[in-house]
Amino acid sequence: MQLRHVINLHKGSTALVIGALMLAYANASLGAWVYLALHGTYGMLWLLKERIFPDRQWQQPIGWFPAVWMFLVLALYWLAPYLLISSGAVPPLPLVALAIALNLLGVFLHFGSDAQKHFVLKLQPGLIDDGFFAR
Repeated sequence: MQLRHVINLHKGSTALVIGALMLAYANASLGAWVYLALHGTYGMLWLLKERIFPDRQWQQPIGWFPAVWMFLVLALYWLAPYLLISSGAVPPLPLVALAIALNLLGVFLHFGSDAQKHFVLKLQPGLIDDGFFAR
């Protein structure tokens, strides 16, 4: 087993977990749907990224005990949707707009820089000092 398997399982399960929370708490509010859309899509994009340009650092072997421990630590990320959905809180629309904008910016920076790192290092190993990594 590799570390990437644990991470991929967690990120790939996020949409299912949020959907299950929405069903369990009968919460189909705007906040719950936006959270599902943003984080569920991020999980799918992560799996697509893993397929197209995987990160070598996540390919290291890991034993079963550390894998389970790592998954439980990553599961703490599901605390936020649990609190949002189980409480029935309705976030104000400006906060929803800000969350969408920050998510889009973060996804762009994350996957853009990962793609640059993957393809540049594939052609020429060493320090990257341009593009996303310019000083």
